Amino acid sequence: MTTYLVTGACGFIGSHVVDRLLAAGNDVVAIDNLSTGKRENLNANAIFLEGSIADENFVAEVFEKHNIRGVIHEASHINTSVQEEDPRRDLSVNVQGTINLMEATVRHDAGKFVYASSVAVYGSPKIIPIAEDGPIRPIYSYGIAKQCAEDYVRYYGATRGLDFNIARYGNIFGPRQPIYGEVGVIAIFTQKVVHQEPLVVFGDGEHIRDFLYIDDAVEATMQLFGNLGSDTYNVAMGKGCSVNDVVKYFKAAADYPLEITFKHERPNELGKFSADVTKIQQTTGWAPGHDLASGILATLNYYCGPS
Repeated sequence: MTTYLVTGACGFIGSHVVDRLLAAGNDVVAIDNLSTGKRENLNANAIFLEGSIADENFVAEVFEKHNIRGVIHEASHINTSVQEEDPRRDLSVNVQGTINLMEATVRHDAGKFVYASSVAVYGSPKIIPIAEDGPIRPIYSYGIAKQCAEDYVRYYGATRGLDFNIARYGNIFGPRQPIYGEVGVIAIFTQKVVHQEPLVVFGDGEHIRDFLYIDDAVEATMQLFGNLGSDTYNVAMGKGCSVNDVVKYFKAAADYPLEITFKHERPNELGKFSADVTKIQQTTGWAPGHDLASGILATLNYYCGPS
């Protein structure tokens, strides 16, 4: 068996990645500081170590004690709203933490390094869908930190021989995603359904995002983990969906009549976004296996039980 390291392993995406690696017969060392991740998300067959990737000594000790042969770096500090942005913490966790991991990966010749980035690096592009070589103009602290970490990943690839792939995730959703706080419209709507409250739509509901169900995001990550070469890839559905369409799918999936409330547009909304996923499809053969309707139904079933 091969031992792999997953960071942010008690979080939404990280815990699913752990499940996938274990199901394939691998050993997994799972690290998380439990600031937002939940211990109960983690598969009991993983080796769990509590600590922060921003702690250089902790990271070094993990690699010294375990024969790591590949790293999937999902840990990240995510701001739940613009008002709660914390640039210093973004820098410490999202940038310094990534550097700590890469230093240890290179020092121990630990194999492939997959970095979970975000389409937040694009900011609010003027032309969509946007490809990986499109303009990088992050407008929030989180996106700025992700861009900086990406640059360091490529730097380590060029100067230290790091074998990497970067996954720029779109709006990933599904079971285990935190649904309390401002963490994305599908999570927010799911919370409303759990409490049988009205869904709140800001503006005209025509804002567009590129949603991707968790199982498809994990499959894409696995493809990049096994892919030779080092590059950057969008990981998304590859087409935008409006908030009004999301409302439609929630209405179809809920087991009671949903009430919709419209409110004034919020400031600093990104508007319309979708990602071009041609590159990952042509390179790995990956393609999404779930449409938005089935993904929303599966998510509601997880939190509410089958309708």
